Amino acid sequence: MKNNKQFRVSWWLTSSILLVLGICTTSNTTAFGNHSHSNKAEQVSQTKFPLGFSVNKIDTTVDPKQDFYRFAAGKWLDSVEPTPEFLRVSGADFLDKEVSKQLQQILSQAATQSTKASKGSPLQQVGDLYVSGMDEKRVKALGVLPLKPIFERIDAINSPQTLTKTLADLSLILGISDNPDILMFGVQIGADIQDRTINTVYIGDRTLLLSQVEYLNPDAAPIRAAYLKFVTANLEIAGSSPAQATAAAKKILEIETRLAKKKLTPVEKKDLNRRFNKMPFAKFQSLLSNFDLKTYFEKLGLPTEGNVIVVESQALAELNQILQEYPIEDIKTYLRWAVLFNAKPYLTPAFNDPALALFEARVGKIKLPSRADIISGQIPKLLGHPLSQLYVKEYFSPESKQRVESMIGRIKSVFRARLAANSWLSDTTRKSALEKLDRMVIKVAYPEKWIDYSGIDIRPDDYFGNVTRIKQFLTRRNLALVGKPVTRDEFNSKGTLPIVINAAYDASNNGIEIPAAFLQPPYFDPKGDAAVNFCTIGAVIGHEITHGFDSEGRLSDAQGNLRNWWTEEDAAKFVAQTDKLVKQADAFEVLPGLKLNGKLSVGENLADVGGVSLAYEALQGYLKENPQANQKINGYTPQQRCFIAWGQLWASKTNEGSLRQNAATEEHPPGPYRVLAPLQHEDGFYKAFDIKPGDPMWLDEKDRVKIW
Repeated sequence: MKNNKQFRVSWWLTSSILLVLGICTTSNTTAFGNHSHSNKAEQVSQTKFPLGFSVNKIDTTVDPKQDFYRFAAGKWLDSVEPTPEFLRVSGADFLDKEVSKQLQQILSQAATQSTKASKGSPLQQVGDLYVSGMDEKRVKALGVLPLKPIFERIDAINSPQTLTKTLADLSLILGISDNPDILMFGVQIGADIQDRTINTVYIGDRTLLLSQVEYLNPDAAPIRAAYLKFVTANLEIAGSSPAQATAAAKKILEIETRLAKKKLTPVEKKDLNRRFNKMPFAKFQSLLSNFDLKTYFEKLGLPTEGNVIVVESQALAELNQILQEYPIEDIKTYLRWAVLFNAKPYLTPAFNDPALALFEARVGKIKLPSRADIISGQIPKLLGHPLSQLYVKEYFSPESKQRVESMIGRIKSVFRARLAANSWLSDTTRKSALEKLDRMVIKVAYPEKWIDYSGIDIRPDDYFGNVTRIKQFLTRRNLALVGKPVTRDEFNSKGTLPIVINAAYDASNNGIEIPAAFLQPPYFDPKGDAAVNFCTIGAVIGHEITHGFDSEGRLSDAQGNLRNWWTEEDAAKFVAQTDKLVKQADAFEVLPGLKLNGKLSVGENLADVGGVSLAYEALQGYLKENPQANQKINGYTPQQRCFIAWGQLWASKTNEGSLRQNAATEEHPPGPYRVLAPLQHEDGFYKAFDIKPGDPMWLDEKDRVKIW
């Protein structure tokens, strides 16, 4: 239950086809090897253009003062369209396809070599897990048989007491480490929000499949109808009669809709003090009084004294009411669905067709991934570190790590100088801000110590069994942390595995992780021009650093504790500036009649403004030290290439259904906005392209944000 601020733009897609297929998106995952990285920048994917910066993507018929987005990437934009395979097309998505091929190559090789590898080694475990997943004939033959003993346990529930015991048992049997809320609610151990030195208990209600808008908005009735069909079809595949499945689906939607009404909105979730509620165990018992929490905690080996941190207490309180009002058979129906939904990705592929139908209703048609794509997409969330070890050994260049670490030093120095010279911060707030920056740890590529998975029994003929054994291992490992000092599992979240194209700031430890797979075009070219790298990977670094001081990040201190270290006057000045970003985003039309939610995206927009600005100033310092690099290439100055590179990085086209879902629920704005909005707050952008008042790209100085 971390509070990660992620750089990527497509994590929201996991709520659709990726989620229902159990794929952990390495969204924007990719790889390049020691043997091939020298020509990676010239590699072409899906279009005639290379991944990464290229002057050939520029539309020279467009005046950058009039439409910088079209100018920077117009020719590329004209060459691409969303397809059933790519609902959004961008350099990152094409890169995702490339890395899928790389990962499948690693998995295929491991599958052929696993029988000769030592038991418990990454090669054996990754290879045998892939073999078991690819044994489609066996998986089909088993159907939902692996769930029979679990469903029998649920069928035997006849009281609140047996419900408690069964939930605790299933939490351990199914494993709740990666999905702590896969049942009716769930538990996870993590650093205390107010004391990041100690691990404590977090507990929250189940994550729902549909968005809050889709459950509650009258206009989303067709999606709810499709969801009813989806649940019904899945229950029928699991053995229910059509009549039983139809009745159960209606009851499930009814319960989930009640919970959706009590969940925080995406904007409300940004208020961490509202989202996380620390309370004594006794008070928590009264919140969930219709459940035997003492027995539940004892069976999981958790303390029943001290505090717990409740995530979205309103939704849990509603669940408590549901437990009281609904008969036990309805509660069992809801529990069976929760188990089935989370287990079915590892069972018969018969579940894929209902998933596709629901996805089409929500977003649009998509091409079903191949079996190899599905299994290779599931393995990262199961054996993330063992697979990453094989990847780093095969595809990562240490030279990239060194160059990026050098760039981090430059950008961090620029930010520190700005804090020190800041004219509107009080000395008290400035001192805390400098301490936070100085204590910020930025890790690059891969962990110093890998997690040891070697004790897990991975067999080549038992996919569902392998999955549950992995999850049981990770769950017990997580539960064992309660009450112990916090130690970091580096590069171990789904968003920062070394094989993921992403970067993330984690407020809980005031740290940033930049995975190995991220360090290649279009984000970083180890052989590329400094100006391009500063406005791609450099802007990413600046983006993540800024997250530590954005609307959410600024509420945590240097140690990651949720604590307000701002004076009221300084906080008011900060909000006055970020309100400009809210206003700017609110005015942006994503589709006719559909505008961005400025309050939802304000953190990401501030991070983009900071990322571009910090990277640009760091580039200027680099050019001063390296005057030989301060020259035109293909007719463009380093300053111009920097901003064009940023524009090309975020150029994209997206399917309309995806855009609508994104606008309602996702804090990352669409690519076209990310290209233009942050540049309009950077003075260097206007100088580079001689943009003057009256030009469409001009933003009045009074509307520009100057925070960091």
